[in-house]
Amino acid sequence: MSLQNRLVGQGDILASLAAMPFAVIGLVWLVLATDVQTILMNWQMFLLLAGLILLFNRLSYFIIVELRKDRYGSADGSLVSAILWSGLFLFGPSVIWLPFIGRLAVFIYSMGRTASKANRWSNLRNFTTEQASMTLGSLVALSAYQRWGGMIPFPGFDRETMLAALGALVVNFLVMVLIWSFYLGYGIWAQMVLTGPSGAQQLLRFMLLALGLPFLALPFSILLAGLYAQFGIDLYLFLVFGLVLVAILARRLSWAVETSRQKSRQLERLEQLGREILESPPDASRLAELLQEHVPQMFPSGRVAIWLSNGGCIHRHPDEWEIDSDPIWRWIGQENESVAVLAKETLPWAVSNLEHSPVVLAPICRVEDAAVIGFVYLELHSLAQPWDRGALSSLFPAVHSLAAQVASTLYQAQVYKDTLEFQVALQELEFASRIQASFLPNEVPILPGWELAVTLLPARNMSGDYFDFIPLGEDKIGILIADVVDKGLGAALYMALSRTLIRTYALEFELQPDLVFFSTNERILQDARANLFVTAFYGVLDVKTGSMSYCNAGHNPPFLVRTQEGGRVEALSANGMPIGVDADAYWRQAEVQINPGDVLLLYTDGIPDAENSEGAHFKEMRMIGIAQEKMGTSAHEIQQALLDGLQAFVGEAPQFDDITLLVVMRESED
Repeated sequence: MSLQNRLVGQGDILASLAAMPFAVIGLVWLVLATDVQTILMNWQMFLLLAGLILLFNRLSYFIIVELRKDRYGSADGSLVSAILWSGLFLFGPSVIWLPFIGRLAVFIYSMGRTASKANRWSNLRNFTTEQASMTLGSLVALSAYQRWGGMIPFPGFDRETMLAALGALVVNFLVMVLIWSFYLGYGIWAQMVLTGPSGAQQLLRFMLLALGLPFLALPFSILLAGLYAQFGIDLYLFLVFGLVLVAILARRLSWAVETSRQKSRQLERLEQLGREILESPPDASRLAELLQEHVPQMFPSGRVAIWLSNGGCIHRHPDEWEIDSDPIWRWIGQENESVAVLAKETLPWAVSNLEHSPVVLAPICRVEDAAVIGFVYLELHSLAQPWDRGALSSLFPAVHSLAAQVASTLYQAQVYKDTLEFQVALQELEFASRIQASFLPNEVPILPGWELAVTLLPARNMSGDYFDFIPLGEDKIGILIADVVDKGLGAALYMALSRTLIRTYALEFELQPDLVFFSTNERILQDARANLFVTAFYGVLDVKTGSMSYCNAGHNPPFLVRTQEGGRVEALSANGMPIGVDADAYWRQAEVQINPGDVLLLYTDGIPDAENSEGAHFKEMRMIGIAQEKMGTSAHEIQQALLDGLQAFVGEAPQFDDITLLVVMRESED
């Protein structure tokens, strides 16, 4: 075992043994203090308390703290303590059986599912320390409460009872700290061994926070007990309802904060990885090194392995982690799909239902034919963060982007190897054209009530034009068309960079095209030194309503041809300068409504600037006129009519610039 894992395992064993006497004393004391008659007389209230404890356990909030570069700690809290102590003040020690039985059931279930000795000791350490804190800590505190004049059931809001109750809560906290003190001291010592004094200070602050977080709700228990004693169950439940709302808000806030932190870290590392891959030798010789540098910090709450069919495991973190890849290969080779598996579910490639952490698996597909050539395997640590289906799904964009970057890098290396066999003049063309093809959408999305048609005709083997369709959740899709103001290999690479950034920020700022352009512009000007810029139009279309929010960064204005009013045309003019020019640039977001039967024409300057043999330009008015004549037909017919008209105008003259045409039509309601 590594030093870190050995220290953690030793800590679990020693802490379990240290907490065991306290747990036994607390359990024996609880048995002796249990009043069965109280339980029978108040069984309805005991059932209510049990349900509330279960509910608030489900509504726990959490924090996650970075203890050192590659290790995180998590702590959770809930309002369970308020419910538990209100019951203790009202009915005495017998209430402790409610959380005890629940945690005992969870402990037995988890021990039955795990085959790992390390996990068994970890489960035992958690159970013994938690039960010792809950039983012995609560019983000592209740004894102090009664010694100081407090009565059970809680008499009401008199000064003496309130002070006794507050004192009991303090005693409960101190006893809990005492029970955890051995593990706390051992953890600080182990952290000093691994990181030095500075790391120990960080761990101490975190562990004190972790111990104190569940006690934030304790003062509410006094209020709950007093309301029940003086006014009955109605006001008690009224306050409980308010606490439920607080718990829901706290849980959502903690999840929002952690999700934002994860996405920011993932985005930062993906950008850095992509930039360094572009700057590294094209033969992928530094791929494993770059993955080792960036991937562990991309997913610090998990273990990551990246396997290739012809290269074995090119990345594994931590190094001593072992994974049986054979069943995964057999499964993913047949399914070729990403999957998220919760801890309680059976792994689809596993032969038995053994314990495992939450898992996210994504295939690495070859650019040319989408065949599976590897996979990214992410196994999440069991932090306080609730790894439910939604939480795991939120990791898909980052895992898919990582898989795509690996596939793109491998493809780049393969293309580089192939092009070395050809003449130097052909190397740029072949390499860039294939790389660029991998960034364009494989297919046009099918949207209910809409028709989409798109064409991209490069003037050379490489193109600075590009388009994209970005799914943004239910009933929303991002539509992008852009043009790098240059030609050749440099424009193609710049296109790949800008497309990746726009798509990445589009997924982060789903309904804010202005922030997408602002963030892309800022990142390009920080990292790129090619002195190129991009004109782009990006709109977020609501498929149900037809509303589109958009920004136009110096691009040719798309034309919205109305089916009403004789084919009236609206130009979606630029509301900002091109991307990559000015770091202080900003864009104003605009809105437009696309009604049934309307047609939106998006294009690059290769269409209006097309020249015939006499040097005349095609211009926008010809394009609009053709579209107006074809109103009422399909998007594909409109697109074909425009291309036919363009070809008839140009004749035998060579194509001057890249041509991209995207037709968006909302179907009539007839």
